[in-house]
Amino acid sequence: MQKRVFYFIIFSMLGLALFVNLFLIFSIESVLKNDLFNRLKNYANKIKDEVVVSIQNDSFANLKETHSGYRISIIDKNGVVIYDNFSSNLTNHSDRFEIKNAMKYGESKSIRYSDTLLKRQLYYAVKISTDKSDFILRIAKEQEYLYAIFISFMPYIIGEIIAVLIFSFLLAKYLTYIILRPIYDIDLKNLDENLPYPELKILIETLKKQNKIIKSQFKRLKQNRQELQSLTKGMKDGLIIINRSGEILSINPSAQKYFSNLAKNTNISEISNDLFLKLLLNNLRDFKDGKIKDEIREQIVFMQDMLVECEIVFSPIFSSKGKFKGLIIVICDITEFKRNQNLSKEFSANVTHELKTPLTSIMGNAEMIRNNLVKSDDIPHFIDTIYNESKRLLHLIEDILKLSFLDESHTKNIPFAKVELKNLLLKVYSNLKSVAKKYDIEFKFELEEAYIYGSKELLEHAIFNLCDNAIKYNHPGGYVKIKIKNLKDCVELSIKDSGIGIDKSSQERIFERFYCADKSYSKKVGGTGLGLSIVKSVLNMHHAKVKLKSQKDMGSEFIIIFQKP
Repeated sequence: MQKRVFYFIIFSMLGLALFVNLFLIFSIESVLKNDLFNRLKNYANKIKDEVVVSIQNDSFANLKETHSGYRISIIDKNGVVIYDNFSSNLTNHSDRFEIKNAMKYGESKSIRYSDTLLKRQLYYAVKISTDKSDFILRIAKEQEYLYAIFISFMPYIIGEIIAVLIFSFLLAKYLTYIILRPIYDIDLKNLDENLPYPELKILIETLKKQNKIIKSQFKRLKQNRQELQSLTKGMKDGLIIINRSGEILSINPSAQKYFSNLAKNTNISEISNDLFLKLLLNNLRDFKDGKIKDEIREQIVFMQDMLVECEIVFSPIFSSKGKFKGLIIVICDITEFKRNQNLSKEFSANVTHELKTPLTSIMGNAEMIRNNLVKSDDIPHFIDTIYNESKRLLHLIEDILKLSFLDESHTKNIPFAKVELKNLLLKVYSNLKSVAKKYDIEFKFELEEAYIYGSKELLEHAIFNLCDNAIKYNHPGGYVKIKIKNLKDCVELSIKDSGIGIDKSSQERIFERFYCADKSYSKKVGGTGLGLSIVKSVLNMHHAKVKLKSQKDMGSEFIIIFQKP
């Protein structure tokens, strides 16, 4: 605004000065032109009698000698030039403007280009009468005479323009300061006070309204930003928001796990992961060029303490006019999802295999008996095989159904109650007593009265599986020692055996479905490979932790920690 006011004043002053000077120049030119015509007229009147005498005597030598400052022409009524002191061979002048008008009205004047002298001339013509006839006396002077006068004024005009320019500059500076200073001194926080110009009242009122709107929008924006930060801070997925230039506008803690060197207001060029950076730059370029309008999903593996497989979602942000403004990048950790997906595929394949194996055995034995291919003495053996395989198949189906039930169930769908752990263990022992006797296994107890919160049926099933394994994977004459111990905030249940133990390489996988450390031994004792998986699922539902201590041929100990109710 300051520049506009300054330039407006200075150019206004210069324009006014230019207009005044042009007006003066044209006024002077007009005055000088009239003055010159008067001088031509006076000169014509002065020599008129002398010209008449020369015409009557047909002698113009005297005119030529005494009047050399002006061009003097004498033209008869037919336009024939009978005398001209600048040229002796002239064409007929009857068509000249000043000649025609002078012949008609007595006198005339004009300014035109002379074809004889090749210059612009001022002409004055007057009709004179002699005894012979009427003639036209024409007096002429070059127009350059006027220009010479103008040129003599030019130094004064240039000096005046320079003076006006300096004065305009100083005046513009002063007026700009005087006009704008009160506006600069306006206190925007107190717009109701010290209004410098009444004309600014409408502007001030508009500013006050806009100020309120901006404050309200800023407050709402700040609130929305705080809400967004609160939401993104608790997000499990990483979230990065960037503008179209690649500047990071927001990044949540989950995203900083992948890019620890990134922070708000940094540029994406500082991303250390080359693969992710290349992916981001390509997508950003395509969104800018309008080649892509919808979100893009990509999968990438990050190298951290361990491999983390992530799905990256690039969602573009467009303005209401469809202009690309930036990107929202969501980083989802799908490692667990992929692992579960693979486990589910593996489980389906294992179920199919485990079900087909006993069925094939049952069908094979039954078909041999049906086709009379078995001797009568061997039939009881074949029937025992069919019975054992059927029994194993039944146990397998029961375990699969149990696991399926646990997978689909949630804690809130299963009634939980206070469970007395000691009585539950004694009941399990009662059910396994005959089995322990069969395998020659001794049970030892160190049981304290303890209570936990859970499903009695599921807990009994899990503890039954652990005790059953402790018996069947034991040495004849061995023992199973069960302890219940009350700790400060929890209850510890320990089931220890003196059995065959578990190799260290298999200890991390024994809770996987259908995993058997020793398949031949497991099949021998009727194991399905699902018992410990069921134990793990039940304990997870009860938020219990399980630890394994085992050594090959030295036995195993499962320690379970329950939270007290």
